[in-house]
Amino acid sequence: MAHVESAIWPGVAGLGVPRTQRHPCRYDAYVPDLLSGVTLALPSDVAADIADAERDVLRLNDGRPALASLEAIARLLLRAEAVASSRIEGLEVGGRRLVRAEAARVLGAPPSDLTAEAVLGNIEAMDLAVHDLAARDRIAVDDVLAIHRALMRHTGRADLGGVVRTTQNWIGGNDFNPCGAAFVPPPPERVPPLLADLVALLNGDEYSPVAQAALVHAQFETIHPFADGNGRTGRALIHVVLRRRGLAPRYVPPISLVLATRARDYVRGLTASRYLGSSESAEAQAGIAEWLRIFASATSRAATDAERFSERIDTLVQGWRTRARPIRAQSAADLLLRVLPSAPLITVETAARLIGRSVQATNLAVARLEEAGVLVRIKDLRRNRAFEAVGLLDALTSFERELASPEGDTRASPPVRPVPYRPRRR
Repeated sequence: MAHVESAIWPGVAGLGVPRTQRHPCRYDAYVPDLLSGVTLALPSDVAADIADAERDVLRLNDGRPALASLEAIARLLLRAEAVASSRIEGLEVGGRRLVRAEAARVLGAPPSDLTAEAVLGNIEAMDLAVHDLAARDRIAVDDVLAIHRALMRHTGRADLGGVVRTTQNWIGGNDFNPCGAAFVPPPPERVPPLLADLVALLNGDEYSPVAQAALVHAQFETIHPFADGNGRTGRALIHVVLRRRGLAPRYVPPISLVLATRARDYVRGLTASRYLGSSESAEAQAGIAEWLRIFASATSRAATDAERFSERIDTLVQGWRTRARPIRAQSAADLLLRVLPSAPLITVETAARLIGRSVQATNLAVARLEEAGVLVRIKDLRRNRAFEAVGLLDALTSFERELASPEGDTRASPPVRPVPYRPRRR
């Protein structure tokens, strides 16, 4: 049964510790139920909300963008969530700054922007979650650790990557003890069996995909198994579930970003899901239902916003094609226009690999698209010939800003969390 375990935090008298925080104090650490023992009895309205959310995700995945390739849109959505997810964690990097860090990496230059490197690590971790783990027959605890390791690889604390915590952590309060914290996760010795149980749920199919993703995410954030990077890893697990269950084979909508926009509801839902006692109690069932209601609502909005974004990218690609006319079908230029939405940055060499054509043919296509105003050379890297697709980063920025608006329209309601600056007028 879910319960709290009380403990005494020892007094600390050290340099920099405020006098009020030096004394011993009592705190309660929350230990959740094992998910394998939880039975859901959902109200009809919550079950209907979940069904609606799954219909919306299926509609997004069944749609056929008129021009842009499905793979390109999928990668672009994944990138948008990874970048915005980093911003939620306090990693502020603009789109063009990130492109320059990517360019330096592609061209073999030593990293000089550590914050941008951390965001690139977040993109890698999301890519690992969706394209590697989601395709496996079975997931192990080590696979979850691998996501975390990828996230932390390019941060200042790479040593924490993939390492399950051995000390007590907490959320909110002060930096010196957990006694006044908003939430105290399970004691460290409770974490390994809880992680094993979480992975068992990841591998199961006893719940519908959206309900499963909601339960996995909430349980992971409750366990808080790492010293850092828990939020980003928990967001990646949503992608793993929906991809593995076949609900989102092409596009996983940015659910976690909508939850971050509705932060008050998000915290309220997580708190409601952290019941005490038996999971069969009316209070426990009501709390779980409230969390599932909030998660399903966020899923529906994320799918709708992603569908609009896909249409916007199609319009952008149509504009590129108009500028570059005439385009012969299956030519290097045609293939490059199909993949550009997934590649805010290209070099001739990376573009050649993307479209499977020779460097010579790709070079001619890049030159043609540059002349047409579809590609623009990155000024800081002229000698190395790195290019940006015109309008793509602005589209990504607008999408992230809209996701941070409670009403999905920054003219009606401004962003309520950190977002990039509005795209410049052209």
